[in-house]
Amino acid sequence: MLTVIRKNQQFLMLIIAILTIVAFIWLYNPTDKFNKFGSNDVANIYGRVVQRAEIDREVRGYSLALGLGLTDFVRDLGGMGANEETSLSDFILNLIVVRHEAPLLGVHPSDEEVAGVIKGLAPLQTDGAFDPSKYAAFLQEQLAPKGFTERQLEEIVRDSLKVSQLRRIITSPVAVGEAQVREAARIYQPVTAQILRFDRDGFAKDSAVSPEEVSAFYEKNKQGLLSREARDISYVVLELPAGQQKLAGKERAGALQKLADQVEEAGKSIRAELQKGSDFAKAAGKASLQPKKAAAIERDGSQKGKDAGIPASVVAGAFRLQKAGEISDIIQEGNAFYIVTVEGVSPARQLALAEVSERLTKLLKQEKAEKTLADSSNKAVEQIRAALASGKSFADAAKQARVKTQQITGITPSDTKATQEQQALASATLSLKEGELGALQAAPWGAFAAYLEKRAPLTDAQWKQHNAALSKTLLSNERELLFLEWLRTARGAAKIRMMGRQGA
Repeated sequence: MLTVIRKNQQFLMLIIAILTIVAFIWLYNPTDKFNKFGSNDVANIYGRVVQRAEIDREVRGYSLALGLGLTDFVRDLGGMGANEETSLSDFILNLIVVRHEAPLLGVHPSDEEVAGVIKGLAPLQTDGAFDPSKYAAFLQEQLAPKGFTERQLEEIVRDSLKVSQLRRIITSPVAVGEAQVREAARIYQPVTAQILRFDRDGFAKDSAVSPEEVSAFYEKNKQGLLSREARDISYVVLELPAGQQKLAGKERAGALQKLADQVEEAGKSIRAELQKGSDFAKAAGKASLQPKKAAAIERDGSQKGKDAGIPASVVAGAFRLQKAGEISDIIQEGNAFYIVTVEGVSPARQLALAEVSERLTKLLKQEKAEKTLADSSNKAVEQIRAALASGKSFADAAKQARVKTQQITGITPSDTKATQEQQALASATLSLKEGELGALQAAPWGAFAAYLEKRAPLTDAQWKQHNAALSKTLLSNERELLFLEWLRTARGAAKIRMMGRQGA
């Protein structure tokens, strides 16, 4: 079973990612597709309706788990991903599944085990020992505002124990053999290899694009060929004097507050003058400020394709304004405070063919080069593979196919002293036997395929040095993958179905 899982690792991770995304879309963006259900019904799991109040409670539980430092628990249930909202959705659904599955597998954490974990939580300790006063303060300051009591703390700790005990049960059959470790240790063995190189630039030279092709592409896609909105802006800035910019603590806070008060008064003065019909420059002058102007600023802060040098928060503030003549709230950026206004707007518009012809020609030429590269490189690799099978040497096979080769000698895949490209080329041989040609792989400059000539043997010293660490890493990876597969299967059995909200 573990072999199957290893072969399908990417597939498993993709499935879990899809489940997470779909769940979140339905959980937080409900539609009226299922408006026959109650307005508080969020999901149907194991044939049971989960309501909004329960989801809201689990959201608070997620925050509590993080506050308690139960990061392993949160991570195991998918709650530590790069996208916080997606992680939250994943955590909640997985937690419901775990609560259902735990008793079926005989997992019943005891009160003594729960108490033991609570006493060991870092936020509740002083000098490495459980501190009752910190526990009482945590209950009062962290739980009470969330509507939680001591019981909810115990429940989240009990859930964390369920996950850790389930992991032990599910992953206990996993073992890593010496052969697996030695295979992984190839990253420490220098290789000599021949690289078939297919450079994109060589194919681009032969990829001609006619004006008719450019025109046809434009007509088909012109609705998406728009200029970007640009705004002419003016702004004033008040910055801490150079002598105060290195202040820290209360002194810095006091200096910034004093400056913020000045900006607030200036803002009131500018608004008052604008209401009288004055323009921004005159209004700023009345407040003893000299405005700065910048024309044709785009949303990304660029001006005619170059960085305008205006802080991103100021540009964002300008683009939040609804119309010309409005002024922003006070914007703080480091040691400075800004007020910005929009003097004029150049809205997005349809670009003419002449404006994009050069860009489209380059794009179409690149697409043609990519297709030619893919077709030619695949054909050449298969031709060389067939020649090798017939008994020809690699050199003769490559020469017959007219493919440029590059030799790498004595490069270790894990050697940080090698260049990034050398490491990538050497790593492409990790799954190969000597005399074997690998699959075609993408590269920044095109594509390549590696032919392994020789791999230096693993020395006893290398084995002793890396055996333990590699074994530990492989075992951890196998266990993680097995747990993810169990979780994926359990979620499938839960028959999770997200519902819409009436009137949403």
